[in-house]
Order: sequence, then C-alpha cells, then structure tokens
Amino acid sequence: MLEWPDEGKGLVVLDHAGSNPADFRAAVDRVLRAHQAGLLFVLAVGGGAEAQAALADADREAPNQNHLGVYQLSDDGRLLRVAGRRLAPLESAVARLGQAQALTPEEVPDLIERGRSERVEAAAFAQAVSKRFPRLTFGLIAVCFLVFAFLEGSGLQGQMLKAWLSNGSREVWRGEVWRVFTYAFLHANTTHLLVNMFALYSLGGFLEALLGGRRYLAVYCASAVGGGIATAVAGGLRVAMGGLPSYSVGASGAIWGLMGATLALVLGRRRVLPRLIARGLRQRLLLVLVINVALSFVPGIDLYAHFGGGLVGFLLTRSDRLTRPAP
Repeated sequence: MLEWPDEGKGLVVLDHAGSNPADFRAAVDRVLRAHQAGLLFVLAVGGGAEAQAALADADREAPNQNHLGVYQLSDDGRLLRVAGRRLAPLESAVARLGQAQALTPEEVPDLIERGRSERVEAAAFAQAVSKRFPRLTFGLIAVCFLVFAFLEGSGLQGQMLKAWLSNGSREVWRGEVWRVFTYAFLHANTTHLLVNMFALYSLGGFLEALLGGRRYLAVYCASAVGGGIATAVAGGLRVAMGGLPSYSVGASGAIWGLMGATLALVLGRRRVLPRLIARGLRQRLLLVLVINVALSFVPGIDLYAHFGGGLVGFLLTRSDRLTRPAP
C-alpha cells in the first residue's frame, strides 16, 4: 500500500504470481469494497488477459467506481490502464523502470520505515497546525470588511476618505507616504473584497500557525508596503513620461507577499515543513502562482503591487530574519 496523504490518494499493489483466478478476484474485491474515501488505485503485477478481465469486472461492480483507477503491469514491464482514473506518478515510474536500479532486500525495510516516519511526521504537523486559531488572519479580514462597510456607507465623505487613503502615485511622490500602506485595507467593490478575503483566509491561517503571530504580521505588513512602493514608483515613472496618474487599492499586494513567503518556505534549504507536506504544497503553489501571474496582466489589475509584495514576502522569508517558525 502506497499513500499520498496530502492528496487523498492510495495505491494497492497486488501480486498475481501463483494466484488462481478465484483467489485473485476475491483479493481485488476485498480491496475495492474496503475503499471508503479519497482516490484508490489498484495495480496488479503479472497475469494475462484473464487477470485484465477480472480487474475490469471488479471495477464495474465496485461501490465507488468514480474514485477508482485500475492498472495491470505485465511480466515484460508494460503498463495497461484497465479502467477508471489515471495515476500520473505510477505511469511515470513505470516508464523509468528500465533505468532504475533494483533494490536489495536489505534496503527495503529502511525505505518502508522512512515512508512510515514521513507519514507520522506529516500527520502530527497537520494536527498541530489545525489546533492554532488564526486570530490575526481573521482580524485582518474583519478590518477590511469594516473599513469597506464604513466607507461605502458614508456617502461622499466616505469616498473622499477612500481617495485620501488610496495609493495615488502622484500624491506619494509629494510626501503622502502613508498611502503605500493604507491602500491595502481598501477595496474597489464587493467582488474585489470577497476575492481578496478568500485568498487571505486560504493562505493566512496556515502561515500564521507556522510562523507565529508577530512574524506573520511582519511579513504581511512589509509585503503590503513593498507592493505599495512598487506601485508608486511605477506610477511616478509613468507620470514623468507624460502618462496619467494612477490610484490603487486592495490587499492583493500583501496576499502576494504571503504566497511569496510560502514559496520561500517550500524551496528553502532549511527544512521547515514535513517532506510530504512540502512536496504537495510545492506542486499546488506553483500552479497557483502561474495562474495568478497570468491574471496580474488583466487590465485593471495592479501587477506592480502583486509582484512587489510577492518579492518582499519571498525575500523576507528566504533571508530567515523574520520568519523562523514558531515553536
């Protein structure tokens, strides 16, 4: 049994060698009936057309057919997907079988123990993180909601105050430096607010539990300022070249700082996260970053705040000056 705990996947390997058809089918049925949650993949090693037929029949009669994938590995090393979902790591591993060096019997127990230790470490980490209530993250979300409600409900005065707090590049260059921070608590509309707050909730709770409150808040605020400065500098240069002044609002610069901080943690040399957690998080985070980079070039999005905040969050965490994990 091989597991991907962070992805909710499991792989059961069945050896067909020496099995009669009835015993083999019974073993497959036992595995499929025991499946309750997540994605389950079954790999039968050996066997011919009769084994393939038994696997296909068992899959059709399985109670959770939509969450299954069934494979057969022939004696000559060919992998056949008999039914159901694909398991890319399995297909990739089989494709490299000819280049792999066979394990010695002495190496197998150590590998099994290493896998067990990594699963235990990941489970303990997840349990510890889940017990830490992200009060600062919820506090930041509450502040953004309250500020939005106050400004939108105050009519013309609220709009004037919003303009005074937003990140106006021309005004920042004139000395109104508070704008490179206060803009991060303002939002253009309800959709803008909800999207940013969902992103903050998704990233912030994890990082706050990992870094501790003070370090987490330092990264968030520094990233907001970094994004604000990047926007002000870019806007100032645009005005100097004859363009129109720009105004920016939103927490996305600070949120990008959290993404940059998370990326630094999973790529850093010093191991902060359990290996299983870091591996899965690295894959998902890279996909999220690619999507968000593309979205940053959509008209109306402040890409300078995104990239400036993300760079600050990454460098702060990479430098290890503010972000040694909380005990």
